[in-house]
Amino acid sequence: MLHFDMLMAIILLLGFSLHLNDVAQLSAVAPPSSWKISNMQLQRINMHNVSSILPILDHRIMSYRTYFGFYTIDGHSFILSIVIFGPQAPVIWSANPDNPVNRDVILKFTREGDLQLHDENGTMVWSTATTSKSVTGMGLGVSGNLVLFNQDNSSVWQSFDHPTDTLVMGQSLCMGTNLSVMTSNTKWPSGMVYLSAQWSGLLYSFQPALYTKLFETNIPSPCSDFCNGSFGLPEKMFSLPFAKSLQFMRLEPDGHLRLYEMQGQDCLMVLDVLSTKMSFSDYPTACGDYGVCSKGQCSCPSFSNFKFQNEQQPTVGCIPLSSPSCNQAQNNQLIQVNNVSYFSNSAFLLLASSTSENVCKRSCLTDCDCKAVVFQKNVYSSDGGYCLLLSDSMAILFADDSSNHFSAFVKVEEIQEK
Repeated sequence: MLHFDMLMAIILLLGFSLHLNDVAQLSAVAPPSSWKISNMQLQRINMHNVSSILPILDHRIMSYRTYFGFYTIDGHSFILSIVIFGPQAPVIWSANPDNPVNRDVILKFTREGDLQLHDENGTMVWSTATTSKSVTGMGLGVSGNLVLFNQDNSSVWQSFDHPTDTLVMGQSLCMGTNLSVMTSNTKWPSGMVYLSAQWSGLLYSFQPALYTKLFETNIPSPCSDFCNGSFGLPEKMFSLPFAKSLQFMRLEPDGHLRLYEMQGQDCLMVLDVLSTKMSFSDYPTACGDYGVCSKGQCSCPSFSNFKFQNEQQPTVGCIPLSSPSCNQAQNNQLIQVNNVSYFSNSAFLLLASSTSENVCKRSCLTDCDCKAVVFQKNVYSSDGGYCLLLSDSMAILFADDSSNHFSAFVKVEEIQEK
């Protein structure tokens, strides 16, 4: 992997405008070593925002610097991370993103070559699991890749093989790994969006809403490479703007994969990558529950029966003015939503069952968990088709559709006149 970093540095030197004095050697350390947060406070580096990092390794090339160390936003909880220094302080990798630690933890680079993070009780929080693998050093590469290497300068373990929510140019997403991020959707506090490598392409998914979308390749491969100008080799699945500096892609809480490029100490968003092949309504969190996506805007199925959860943020979704009741099911009714379909055709085809429209609607009315129903007419049958019952465990989201092939109904409680 060190050979890759040398090659990457040459590419950067040849392809980008920079001062030669800005290029540094690989920052490295040999075992055994240890670092305790409580003893590193004088080394704190404040970012231009409210965050800071206690650095263990750093590497500078061009006009930006990368750090590996303990990253914090509040000064109390810390995540072992790799960060690009700058006003936005983008975190490009984390060891314990879902398990922050306090200032009493210790990071050990053991004599046996294992990098271990222990909490204040001595419990291991994270490890590279590289004991007895002939590790002789640890270094931070030119593009923010943390590498544990042997005496032949060959990689034994590298952070590039364990991505979190970000890929850096030169990194690959391979089978068995994924990018993941917790969504900003309030319905599922633990909802996750994933982008994972498959033999047949890249799989985009949202859990627990049972949503998937496959970006297929004609040339099967275990890895999709993020190269200068493309993502998804050996076939150029996504075309990217050619880099003028370091680029990275980040999967973000709204489900979008965005490409950023370093410009000095700033990072500029240059492309919404998946949106070259996904429409606004294809994103499972685009308009929230009961939302209707149309031309990049969000609305409610009917403002006589629904209202926005937040008038200032239509993307949060809608709520019924009178929620259906399981105790008084006889008062529930289905109101039709015109000119819409389910937001994901692939999810509809996967989950829908064959039946008639009347049976489909009746099934929803008698099922307490059912909140809405989408029915697709079978053009070869007079009354048959495909029925999808939507519950709270699914994305209750609609897309504008004037094809007349779909009928959508949402369950509300009939308001009784007094």
